Amino acid sequence: MRQKVEEVIGKLRPALAGTDVVLLDVSGGVVKLQVFASGCHGGPPKEAAVAILEEELTEEIPGIQVIVVD
Repeated sequence: MRQKVEEVIGKLRPALAGTDVVLLDVSGGVVKLQVFASGCHGGPPKEAAVAILEEELTEEIPGIQVIVVD
């Protein structure tokens, strides 16, 4: 599942310009991410980036139950 999560994050990187996403852990349906959004580079605010990530990850990977963002 970790590889699929990394693929989805990689696919979203262009849309998250200026936002750095780090995959911390994938275990038992729980995905832990760290999201750093920089408002000065034209990317979406952190809340919007997290919403995009949550929507795409849960849509593309049915086994995900919870997404935790630091």
